[in-house]
Amino acid sequence: MISLTERESTSRFIVASNSEPYQHVRSDGEINQEKRAGGLTTGLDPIMKDSENLWIAWGRGSADFEVTDDENKVTVPNEEIGYTLKRLELSRKEINGFYYGFSNSTLWPICHSFPHKANLEKDYWEIYKNVNRRFANSVLEEYKPGDKVWVQDYQLALVPRMIREEEPDAEIALFWHIPWPPWETFGIIPWKQEIVEGILGSDFIGFHTSWLVHNFLDTVYKLGGAANRGENIARMGSEKAVVKAIPLGIDTDFFSRTEEQEKKAKQLKEDFCCSKLVLGVDRLDYTKGIDRRLEAIRTFFDEYPQYRGEVSFIERISPSRSKVQEYKDMREKIEQLISQINGELRGETWVPIRYFYQHLPQKELIPYYIAADIGLLTPLIDGMNLVAKEYVATREKGMLILSEFAGAAETLTESIQVNPYNPEAVADALHQAINTPEEVQKEKFSKMRVKLNQMDIHWWRDRFLDEWELSTHGRAS
Repeated sequence: MISLTERESTSRFIVASNSEPYQHVRSDGEINQEKRAGGLTTGLDPIMKDSENLWIAWGRGSADFEVTDDENKVTVPNEEIGYTLKRLELSRKEINGFYYGFSNSTLWPICHSFPHKANLEKDYWEIYKNVNRRFANSVLEEYKPGDKVWVQDYQLALVPRMIREEEPDAEIALFWHIPWPPWETFGIIPWKQEIVEGILGSDFIGFHTSWLVHNFLDTVYKLGGAANRGENIARMGSEKAVVKAIPLGIDTDFFSRTEEQEKKAKQLKEDFCCSKLVLGVDRLDYTKGIDRRLEAIRTFFDEYPQYRGEVSFIERISPSRSKVQEYKDMREKIEQLISQINGELRGETWVPIRYFYQHLPQKELIPYYIAADIGLLTPLIDGMNLVAKEYVATREKGMLILSEFAGAAETLTESIQVNPYNPEAVADALHQAINTPEEVQKEKFSKMRVKLNQMDIHWWRDRFLDEWELSTHGRAS
């Protein structure tokens, strides 16, 4: 494996992503720099902290363009260990068409196998192409021979080919952070050929799991390309790319427990007045299956009434797309369901479901992870679900109930895996989790924690870069 020092000395990185690693916001008359939450910044910061490296992203912080120079550039996180962040400023029309439109109203539902929710307006596609062109041009303005260009995620699917057309010898990779659907779903997109050709401008493409790699290779084949499943190579025309599964990890050190977090967790357990606490943490989205989970909780108390007064559920939901009517309706449905279940079952001091609609920073979530005896994470589909990994990383014992359709299920095989569409199965899994002996819990969590430590965010980054290095040698030969 190539060391970070060797990489820093031999290559300059240009990262292109929709989301920026740092943003600048105005608060109380001052401008503050904030590190954006998520594994991407944590994983890439160590290789980016060199003055030569460059990160290109959409700037959306309230004071982002008050701190940039004439080229919309700023050094982050600071001058001593900083790299250059180049911000693109998008118009309201571009935001609506590129971000809310094609990215999140077309690709997001299609890739998560909700084709009936997809908006296939051509105007969205045209704006998506134009914004991808802006990203590609921004990279090309900065590109020098020898640079390594790493494109992130579904918002920038066309960028690799756009760069390749101008710089045929460029080293380009892409990591796709969400699911890749079966052909029967992806195939309904009128511009499917252009999207896949755009992605195949890369030398190397990464997905979270082996079944996502399978789906992508199948799509390439259905579109008339060649898919070598033995060597994980996709070809279309003169282009070829290596495609591999490299599951995104977490920063396990960040989730080490502190004494203060232990105290907060103990207080939480006391406040909820129950012997067993079950936790769900989600962003508000139809892919998370929150309404189905609530029905499963109702089923659990119907089938196992002995747990009334003994088991409480916490459902923490982070706001998302709060101005979109569908998401407003979704929130209302969830809150009505919780109200109904609590109204039917609550006791004098016991409440079946404690609900919080609020974003919490990761550090403030840790006491909830520590307090919860069981993690209940049942998305209908998820590229990974890092919350499952975060929950396991904070605990020596407990039980994790995880959707079999979450990418994390491929690694966390010791979890109880369930079909999130089957409320009876989820209810039975809860009963099983509650009655699992402590020594079995410890054994399961020990095995999962070993895997999390071996395959953390830094492993993900280094493994990706190693595989990318091998793929570019293949292109050269």
